[in-house]
Amino acid sequence: MIKFAVPPPDSEQLRSFRTHASYVRAFRELALQGGWTDLETASVQLHSTAAERLFKPPRTPWAGNLDQVKSCLRRAWNTASLLEATHSLAEEPEIVRLANGWGAVQTYYVLYNVAQATLVAEGRERPKQHEQTKRQFVDLWTYRAAKLAPWSLAAAHTSAKECDEEGFLAGPGRPLDMGLHPWTAWQGEQAWDIGAKALRTTRSALIEDRLRKARDQKLSARRKLWYTECGERAQQGKSARPEPKSVKLTASERSATEVGLRPVTIADYLYRLRVKANYDDITVFVDGPASDSEATAMASDLVDLASATLLVHEVRIAARIGSKELVRLMDDALLRSSAYVGHLNMRRDLHSRL
Repeated sequence: MIKFAVPPPDSEQLRSFRTHASYVRAFRELALQGGWTDLETASVQLHSTAAERLFKPPRTPWAGNLDQVKSCLRRAWNTASLLEATHSLAEEPEIVRLANGWGAVQTYYVLYNVAQATLVAEGRERPKQHEQTKRQFVDLWTYRAAKLAPWSLAAAHTSAKECDEEGFLAGPGRPLDMGLHPWTAWQGEQAWDIGAKALRTTRSALIEDRLRKARDQKLSARRKLWYTECGERAQQGKSARPEPKSVKLTASERSATEVGLRPVTIADYLYRLRVKANYDDITVFVDGPASDSEATAMASDLVDLASATLLVHEVRIAARIGSKELVRLMDDALLRSSAYVGHLNMRRDLHSRL
């Protein structure tokens, strides 16, 4: 049996895991409207809220690409089934730790695929790339009259339209406490602050990545100019100047990069978590938890967040293609699936009441 030692209190894996576990829990609590009962009970209330705000059938018959909606939904449902089955069957704490890395990846792909299904259902072309999907997710949720946290919540530059003084869109209508540490024993309404901090730190990471790329581009341009000058100086019998090794961005260049970044949503945060699990540091999920209960709690939160994300998008899809058609697609998936389908079946029963 695999055994994991308790990580040192100052280890990078422990700090990172605790931070992200807090972020995921905040999004889970916002999604289920503070519901700390079982997922099924909380989903009933979420479905009622989502139906009231989002279920507005069009006046004209829907004539979209049903096959593409169906394909995207099946990918989302199958991915969620893998996530749920792993959580249901993983009894050993060691397996839970190992599975949490894949759980982070699967939670992102649940959102990715069901967001694409919603975009197609609402008459848009299915985006082909992650960045396109994340960009359109902003329009799908943040810039609309009916808001629903955490999917509508976004972090942006203070110059972005509709944002508050701190650069947040679709917030709780009060100043957000960015000084609240994610490791504190936060509760209730403080989920807004922790969720907002997850988006703010994600946006900061994206800005740093863009600044790095801007420096690389500037250095590349500087080197091309240097090569040209080398040839000219050689013809004149002059020695070459030193090759440029680094460059600095001007204040205006940095500002343009920061202002130009679109609003950042939960789609960007889950993508960030997916990259950490897939490429950056899988040991965060394995060695980061200080106890088995911490690992189990994160696994449960990922499952709940994925199911809630499916539910609200399914309501929007039902508003376009019709609730009967959505239920028919769900029935077809349930009949064909040999995997764990508990949450899909639960959501199917809720949608049948639309």
